[in-house]
Order: sequence, then structure tokens, then C-alpha cells
Amino acid sequence: MKIEASGASFSACSDRFVTTGYRRSMNPMEQLDELARIEGLIGIPVMYPLQFDNASIIRDRMVKMGKKVGTVAPDTYIDPLWKDGSLTCRNPKIRKKMIQLIKESMDLCHELDGSDVLLWMAHDGYDYPFEDDYNMRWGYLLEGLAEVASYRRDVKVAIEYKAKEPRTHQYISDIGKSLLICEELKLPNLGIVVDIGHSLFGGENPAEAVALAARYNRLFHVHMNDNYRSWDDDLLVGGVHFWETLEFFYVLNKIGYDGWVTIDIWPSRVDGFKALQESIRRVEMFAEMARKLPLEEIKRLQDENQTMDIMEILRKKCIRY
Repeated sequence: MKIEASGASFSACSDRFVTTGYRRSMNPMEQLDELARIEGLIGIPVMYPLQFDNASIIRDRMVKMGKKVGTVAPDTYIDPLWKDGSLTCRNPKIRKKMIQLIKESMDLCHELDGSDVLLWMAHDGYDYPFEDDYNMRWGYLLEGLAEVASYRRDVKVAIEYKAKEPRTHQYISDIGKSLLICEELKLPNLGIVVDIGHSLFGGENPAEAVALAARYNRLFHVHMNDNYRSWDDDLLVGGVHFWETLEFFYVLNKIGYDGWVTIDIWPSRVDGFKALQESIRRVEMFAEMARKLPLEEIKRLQDENQTMDIMEILRKKCIRY
């Protein structure tokens, strides 16, 4: 599988209470050194603006490490400039600045032969009733996405939905809205990232979300982590929802997904290296378990509405692990 992970596991993992983080944050080069030691890791995402002086440094380092560039992620959430929205900001100068940033990220993705450009529109939302003119702000959002996706059709643009945080409501909050955007704009290089954690705490079934995205040929990327459905905890892959995670990989296998899988965890109080390595091992485990499930037999039993027979198959197959 094409598994990638950023250096988040080797950062300070700060939060709003411990703003200094829970350990020393490694610098970008140190993070790459740690990522080079992780077994099973194929790619590394790149943040734009770059943490390095230029793209050639990244390219040369990736070659030396034997890794590939996965997704390219423009800064849609760190800079306080975006606090009132980026693509939906009421200020046209800020909207224009974000559009330019995304276009530059697309150019970089092409230059580095990356997989796609990730758009998590973290601040494009609202906090209070009556705060927004929803139709106007959705108009800005669609206009901006149409412009960037049309900029160059040879680069995929993948929107990542999330129900809330940092805003109480994000405009691109679920799989349905994400598909609505893609189908309205009808741009083949505009697709969706299904983050299993965002899907869980958004009240979705993640396996259904990937099935829907794939039905419309919009599944570009998946992110792996876990949570307790009340917050985006970014826990160890499969640490809480075993069966939902297995079904997630079962559907990925069923639809023939061959895209990238990003480990998106935030191991603030545990060893970052061990947490990342274990998450990759779990992705490999779930993928193998899913491949060994009898697709045709399960499909037949689903058609016959024999749920308990399916449960028996799952128990017997999974007990071996």
C-alpha cells in the first residue's frame, strides 16, 4: 500500500492548554531522519509554503531516503490571516491570496510528482446563528474551488471535509456536501479525502463514505486515525473502532482503491515513533484481513439479508489474528 505520514509524530504536539507542547519539537530535517527509519512508509507529504529553501532540497532528500512525495498541503489553517475564512472570506484580497497559494501548491505538486493537493478549509465556516449569509459564502467557496481546479487539470485537488474545529461549523462538513461540490462543478480533477476520524465524529459510517465517494469517482485520498466520535482525537489507527476500520478497508479492497493512505495521528503523550510505526503495522494488518474476507460469499449473504451469518464469518476469520 502507498502509505505516507508527516512529521507530526515528532513535533511538540501542542494543544490549547499546553501551548508549548509535550516534548521538544524536532526541526524539519530531524523529522525526515526519523521518518526514514519508519518501516513500511512509502511517501511523505509536503507543506507549502515550504519548510525548506526550495523544492530541489526536498527532491534530493526524498531520493536519498528512498521515499516519494505524497500529498502537497498548502497552509489553509496555520496562518491567522485565514481566521475569517480563506476561500469564503468576505475580503476579496484574502480570497485571492488563498487562490494564489493553492495554485502555487499545484505547481509544486506537479514539479515534485506528488499525488494531489490537499484542501482542508479549516476556517471556512462560522460559529453563531445569524453570523453568515450562507448563500453568499457558498458562492465564494464554489467560485474559488472552480478557479483552482481549472488552473491545471493535470493535478488532483482533494477536499477534506470535517464537521467542526477550529470553527463550530465548517462549510465542507460531510461526505454529502463534498460530493455536492464535486458534482456541481463537474471538474474531473476535483475529489475528496475521506478521513476516517472526521467521518466517525461527524456521525457517518466511514465505509459508506468511501463507497459513496468512489461511486462518483471522487475518492482521491484517505486518512487513517481513530477517535471516540465526540472529537478529532487522532488516536492510533484502529485503537477504538476495530470493526468500522476493518469494514473501511473491506470497502477499499472491494472498490479496488489504489491511492494513498495517510497516517494522520497526534501522539501527544506517547512515543511518536512507536505510535507511527504501530499505526502503519495496523494499516497493513487491516488491509490483509480485508483481502482475506470472502467477498462473494459476503455479497451473497448481504443480498439474502443474512446478517448473523456475516457476523459468524467475521468472527471466524478474524480470530486467527
